[in-house]
Amino acid sequence: MTKNVRTDELSEMYETTKYRCLVYSRRITDDIYLKLCGMEHCMPDYRFDPGDREGYHLHIILEGKGTLCVNGVEQKLHFGQMFVTKPGEETWYKADSEDPWAYCWMAFDGKIAKECIEKAGFFDGVNSMECHVDQQGFYALVQRLLSQVVLKPSAVYANTGMLLEFIGLAIESYNESANKVHKFHEYHADTYVEYAANFIRANFATATVNSVAKTIGIHRSYLTTIFKKKMGVSPQEYLLQCRLKHACKLLAETNNPIQEIAQRRL
Repeated sequence: MTKNVRTDELSEMYETTKYRCLVYSRRITDDIYLKLCGMEHCMPDYRFDPGDREGYHLHIILEGKGTLCVNGVEQKLHFGQMFVTKPGEETWYKADSEDPWAYCWMAFDGKIAKECIEKAGFFDGVNSMECHVDQQGFYALVQRLLSQVVLKPSAVYANTGMLLEFIGLAIESYNESANKVHKFHEYHADTYVEYAANFIRANFATATVNSVAKTIGIHRSYLTTIFKKKMGVSPQEYLLQCRLKHACKLLAETNNPIQEIAQRRL
């Protein structure tokens, strides 16, 4: 890997034939600021294990498949989806062995960073979702940032603007998703139940009933009513069943102590 230091020595570019990453240390406000951005075409089975890191790292999958693991729970992801890693969570992600993914990302932090990521639908317990806007819009913004050869004094303002555009696209994607679900609100309650059940199965380790209701855009009490009518159990009971099923699987397939499995909130 080669390392090129920018002329003002307040940012660094890391590059290989398949990887480009700009680490940026300037900011104009503590409310929201860019930490780094980049893109990568991963090798088969390539695994990145950042653990618990600062800031919110929002990835857009441009092609291929891979696995995201958050606090010990794995999710299979693919082209057409996006995922985020959040502070306070133990994470790793890995490219598929046969169809490895490529993605672009921006990482940001600040006083309103959590608010911004939640406006994009990534509430507590939510780390991945479908992308309902053109992924090339995200790619173009990252490409513009990486193409800056010299950092001018005005660049920090431009970079903050592109970060906000990146977040804005994610928010637009979430709104498009909510609009599609709302079209069925008066006629197809089963649509909500199916979406909620799928979401719980994918995010059972960290999801709450409130986060499920927020994600699909309905009130918790309404979700509980239609879910129990369709599934025979409440969303909370279904969530506990998923955790118990996964805990039993870990007990059968691993040598992890019962205490460790219990601490994973499964």
